Amino acid sequence: MILISVGNTRTLLARTRDGMHFDSVSVTTALPPAEILQQPGLTWLSAPNREPVALGGVVPAALVAWREALATAEVREPDPGFFRRAVPHRYHPPESLGFDRRCCLLAAAMDFPGQDSIVIDMGTAIKIDLLAGGHFRGGRILPGVAMSLRGLHEGTALLPEVALNTPAEMLGNDTSSAIQAGVIHLFADALRGAITDYRQYSPQAQILITGGDAERWQPGIAGSLYQPHLLLRGFYLWIRG
Repeated sequence: MILISVGNTRTLLARTRDGMHFDSVSVTTALPPAEILQQPGLTWLSAPNREPVALGGVVPAALVAWREALATAEVREPDPGFFRRAVPHRYHPPESLGFDRRCCLLAAAMDFPGQDSIVIDMGTAIKIDLLAGGHFRGGRILPGVAMSLRGLHEGTALLPEVALNTPAEMLGNDTSSAIQAGVIHLFADALRGAITDYRQYSPQAQILITGGDAERWQPGIAGSLYQPHLLLRGFYLWIRG
């Protein structure tokens, strides 16, 4: 099966035979699908030997473009009803719960039955969600790391554009290191604070961390489990459901 997951910044193109192991590439979401399909190394996406394609994501215009590009393919899209049955919740309105969040929650619920989970997705936006007692209890959404750094640069006259390096000093003694210290400790404190708060509700909740920035942050989150393919795993389970 081929999975196409359209994110705000990056689109994941993946191929799997068992739903556990994924060969994937990441491309810029802004690229037209027709251009992506012509890239070297993606022959498995090209007709006539194309496998069934699962399509989902959070950028409506890009999803429309993908549907047009795959007009001759067997395209499957997730059934919202299956998610509501698998992960009961009171999110309002239900359809506003993001595709990426639903995939990660579904993987946590189905791969760890009976286990409460704090699900952290470090993407363009950072999502910190709580799955407890078999229900999605709610979560928090923060601006992502790159978005925060870009906002400081673009929203001011003199602050530079900074590449993030970890670990950061507690106190910066030039503007770049001060920005790095501020952003890194801001997010570290936000993650620790959410975990502390959520564990008042579910003291035994495990911590699953995924997303493009997850590998950088996971070592600083005690007891967390790095799950690089959590979204793809949930997407696969959703389509197969």
